[in-house]
Amino acid sequence: MTPEDEVRRGGDAARLLRDAIYNEAHTAIRERLVSLLEQDIEPDKRNRVNDDIRALSRVRKYIEQMAMGGKMAAEQIERDRTVRERIEGRLRSFA
Repeated sequence: MTPEDEVRRGGDAARLLRDAIYNEAHTAIRERLVSLLEQDIEPDKRNRVNDDIRALSRVRKYIEQMAMGGKMAAEQIERDRTVRERIEGRLRSFA
C-alpha cells in the first residue's frame, strides 16, 4: 500500500469515527451488552457477551489505528516534500 493509500484510508477511518450513526450504533451495542452483564445470566452466555464486548472494542481500536496511520503517513509525505523542496532550491541556487 502506498503512503497516499494510507492517507486516504486513514481519512476514511477518521470520518467514520466522527460519524454520528457509527457512534450511535457503537454506543447502543456496547450499552446493551453491558446491561446483559448486569443481569443474572448463565456463565456461557456471560462469556459470549464478554467476547462480544472485546470484539466491539477491537473493531473500534482497529479503526482508530487506521486513522492514526493515515495521519502519520500524511505527515511523512509532508516531511519528504519539504526535504525535496529544500534540495531542489539548493540545486537551483547552483545553476
